[in-house]
Amino acid sequence: MSVVPVRAADNERSEMVTQMLFGDVYSVVNENEHGKWIKIKLHFDEYEGWISQNMYHSISESDMSTYSSAPHGICYDDVALVESKAASHLILLGSTLPVIQGRNILIGNTTYTYEGDLIDIPKKITPDIINFTCMRYMHAPYFWGGKTLFGTDCSGFVQIVYKLLGYQIKRDAYQQAMCGKDIKNIADINVGDLAFFENEEKRITHVGIILEYNHIIHAHGRVRIDILDDTGIINIENKQYSHKLSKIKRIIE
Repeated sequence: MSVVPVRAADNERSEMVTQMLFGDVYSVVNENEHGKWIKIKLHFDEYEGWISQNMYHSISESDMSTYSSAPHGICYDDVALVESKAASHLILLGSTLPVIQGRNILIGNTTYTYEGDLIDIPKKITPDIINFTCMRYMHAPYFWGGKTLFGTDCSGFVQIVYKLLGYQIKRDAYQQAMCGKDIKNIADINVGDLAFFENEEKRITHVGIILEYNHIIHAHGRVRIDILDDTGIINIENKQYSHKLSKIKRIIE
């Protein structure tokens, strides 16, 4: 499937806490008493949540071993197509293409052909590359638990951009805030640093990616660019503070 919702609890009315994209794999942690919902742990970021049994697709331990050791590609088109003899799937920017050989993808015993661009992660990540990658998601609507062009939350946006840049980071803002190196002074920031923001209880609730000239791109209503200073985010339209700065971390050196 191109996108699978992962929920906080074992029912359709529970909030979506994240999404899996095509090619993501997971371990089964538990299932509910009726077997209609499965609790999973994602391979990419160890995030846990529930998926419907209708969306579950198993692979063997041997397939998982091959998946873990084989080269992967990453979809670099907004939307692309993968096809097998039996089915075709539309997949989205940032989707994983497991066990890729040329234009062929192997999932279990099924071979798919991929029609689209593959990301070529450079050895050195420059400000221009960071800016271009971030701008792919510009104006994507805010969507709690999402991480696609069709809807993303703040930490999902950061996680998927970092994936496209070749970095594997955690899912939620408070988890991401525990990674990397602390930047104490806003005068020392680099393009690509992460800025984290807190609520009145001092809890990390928001994150964005720092761009040039003290601008920040973040998902707030939509993926947008605003101004960052040592107090927080200044909405570029109404000139009011929208978020209070907590810390800045550097993952990309």
